[in-house]
Amino acid sequence: MKIVTASSYGFCSGVRSAVDKALKAAERAGRLSLPCYVTGSLVHSSAVSAMLRDHGIVEIDSPEGHEPGIVVIRTHGITDQLRAEFERGGFIIEDATCPVVLRNARLLKSAVNPVIIGRKSHSEIKGLAGCGDIPVIESPDDLGILEKGIEYSAVIQTTLSSSLLESILDRASSMGIHIECITSICGASEERRRALREIADEVEAFAVVGDESSANTSELVAIASSLGKPSFLISSPDSIPPSLFCYNTVGLTAGASAPDDLIETVRRRLENNGR
Repeated sequence: MKIVTASSYGFCSGVRSAVDKALKAAERAGRLSLPCYVTGSLVHSSAVSAMLRDHGIVEIDSPEGHEPGIVVIRTHGITDQLRAEFERGGFIIEDATCPVVLRNARLLKSAVNPVIIGRKSHSEIKGLAGCGDIPVIESPDDLGILEKGIEYSAVIQTTLSSSLLESILDRASSMGIHIECITSICGASEERRRALREIADEVEAFAVVGDESSANTSELVAIASSLGKPSFLISSPDSIPPSLFCYNTVGLTAGASAPDDLIETVRRRLENNGR
């Protein structure tokens, strides 16, 4: 099997920095004889979560019921209220929130008639929604909660599907609802999508390394499928479907939260026909 690798894939700079901060926090906690926590999943990757657990980092949702220690804020951020609870509880905060998400939160707080466009269940959107009583638009069908004649300022989920965003904005325009996007989809996500499209004509199918819970990974799978290429989401080497080995040329890419060692292990397994 020939593997054609996308020019951009895997950890973005924000995720790489967050993992580094978490590991350093674990080392510091060990020196201080303190527990080390992370607010939920640092990133949407079971492989990264497992690695952090191996370093003694425990996932928690709130400070309640936990001994104060060092708490790492996940890349998707948390609400201001939850951050304040950790501070009041005497926790040492190590902020690993993605810089783009932090910027979006600042813009949202200062925006006139703000609105959020993104998946309501996504942790990034939950954190942003905590900035206040702000409407969240998940699909074109949600636009009915907005009023005509008002200029809305929209903050976009950093990993949102480009096609979904376009469909929401098109429907809003047809309804006479004015939405100005004051942020955009993350540049790293867009770069990985562009890199996938660049190699699509060279391959018969795609192997996309990452987690089902990762929005940017799922979007890579969707884009590959929209280009007429069979696309397989691979969360571990053991999850590679036998049908993938039927192709002679496979494109390899990965979501922004897929660690390097996982990607390389999958690559070797593919090159060795499953061995």
